[in-house]
Amino acid sequence: MCTLIALHRCVVGAPLLIAANRDEFFERPAEGPVIWETEEGRILAPRDLRAGGTWLGLNSHGVFAAVTNRRCLEPDPSRRSRGLLVLDALRALRAVDAADELEGLPIDAYNPFNLLVADARSAHLVSYDGKARRIELEPGVHVVGNGPPEDRGNAKLERVHSAARRVASDAPWLALDGLAEICRDHTGDAAIDSACVHAGPYGTRSSTLIRVASDGESELRFADGAPCEHAYRDFTALLGELESRRAGDHS
Repeated sequence: MCTLIALHRCVVGAPLLIAANRDEFFERPAEGPVIWETEEGRILAPRDLRAGGTWLGLNSHGVFAAVTNRRCLEPDPSRRSRGLLVLDALRALRAVDAADELEGLPIDAYNPFNLLVADARSAHLVSYDGKARRIELEPGVHVVGNGPPEDRGNAKLERVHSAARRVASDAPWLALDGLAEICRDHTGDAAIDSACVHAGPYGTRSSTLIRVASDGESELRFADGAPCEHAYRDFTALLGELESRRAGDHS
């Protein structure tokens, strides 16, 4: 079960903080964060080397998008990859524009998913199970997993949400460290019930931490593997490249 945490407009100096564990089969090839050149501009995202999309990313306008696949009994392999929807969302100049587009997705075109799109101004969740349903998110702590957004009985998500609320109330400069600890956690009755998953051929493949700061001192950390075993590496220089392009677009 993938775990996506968003602290939106509730931490001083950082309108958006993200922590995301990607849980996937180890045989599926992927690479870490890189700058992509697209027709609409640059984006920063890791890459799914099988389907060509990504599970999360940030564009040069400050729009963040991430997808979690919702569980379904018989996913249809002929449908368009859900990772391509993140690329679609990152074409937008604002999160609200991306949400507007996603809300109009055709019926039965994708296997079920949850997609979060946010920037410094707004945050939106689009949940899709045959058709798109849009949820406007208020400032605060949001946790997205692989089930319906209203699945309040999920012990893992409730545990993660409680821990993330404590992080949001702590000192702002400690927020990413606190989110990293959540991503490393192994609390749970079964392997897939923890934030950091180890389940044979399946588990936490990578972990991403992002702080979008209002003073320009944003930060990106990425662990290429389970964060309990692999250190987060500093990829902030790539954010600098992205933000320098944004400044150039407005010069």
